[in-house]
Amino acid sequence: MIAGFTLSLISVISNDSLQTLGPYLLANQSRVPKSWQMTFVCTITISVLMLGWLLNGGDPAWGRLDVASHSFPQPEIFTWVYLIPPLAILLLTQWGAPVSTSFLVLSTFEFRNSSSLIQISLSGYIVAFLIGVIIYGLGFWVFERWVFESNQSGSLIGNHWLIAQWLSTAFLWGVWLVQDLANVFIFLPRQLDLLTMLMCTFLLCFGLCWLISIGGGAIQGVLRTKTNTSDVRSATAIDLLFGSCLLGCAWFTSFPLSTTWVFLGLLGGREVALRFQSQRSDGTFANQDGGRWGQVVGSDLSKASFALVVSVLIASGLQPLL
Repeated sequence: MIAGFTLSLISVISNDSLQTLGPYLLANQSRVPKSWQMTFVCTITISVLMLGWLLNGGDPAWGRLDVASHSFPQPEIFTWVYLIPPLAILLLTQWGAPVSTSFLVLSTFEFRNSSSLIQISLSGYIVAFLIGVIIYGLGFWVFERWVFESNQSGSLIGNHWLIAQWLSTAFLWGVWLVQDLANVFIFLPRQLDLLTMLMCTFLLCFGLCWLISIGGGAIQGVLRTKTNTSDVRSATAIDLLFGSCLLGCAWFTSFPLSTTWVFLGLLGGREVALRFQSQRSDGTFANQDGGRWGQVVGSDLSKASFALVVSVLIASGLQPLL
């Protein structure tokens, strides 16, 4: 149980850095000391974890593992089989695939919930994609063109943008923790005492500090092919939109979903809109790395789909062993 929790913690931090802390790390890598970044992220993490633990009677997962008709009960006996999902996530992460930790970890514990998990997550991808296309296609592309042109001219970025980016990251990181803590705490009892909760919080903060020290890892490559993602102003907008999408998902359902697919949908819709508007404007302002927009979006989607198929195969294949 302890080994499974630790491996799951490492795998979730390594892979989900793409969607939550990815824009933050890219935008602050040469502007803010890493010690400040660590202090900031750990402060938000401790606040959300302890608040959820207090409000939910000792449940660190904000009640998302005990949803009516779709619960994820803790196994009576833990075996080595439960270590395979987080290990598979680590391998897929090193390959650079945006794998959903929800699909692999949660489906292994309760495979009958996998169809609902996939359906809700894919619906989240489609909705987020449409939101990205509509918001950036109808008017927000002007903001991204201004960001590109100001970078080309060498204009200085005011400190107020750095403050806004940190606030947006705090909002997104808090909402994401509420959604994805279930993937980590599924290995532990549904009620934890204070000492155990403090130890789990320390381990999570230690892992986050390691993540910040290495700059995000291999999975960051998905972000580098997108327009202006390393700019603090664009990162602020991405964090606010993604956090709003997750907040809307949490409002409509308490069932866990893949935040990875929601993030990929938002990024994909954003990139499609920006590249379309870039072709129509006088000067090109969208990122051209990775080929055409179809190649960029298709590459991310194909890797995520491959990881999804692998996750379902592993989760279903482990059921006889469990």
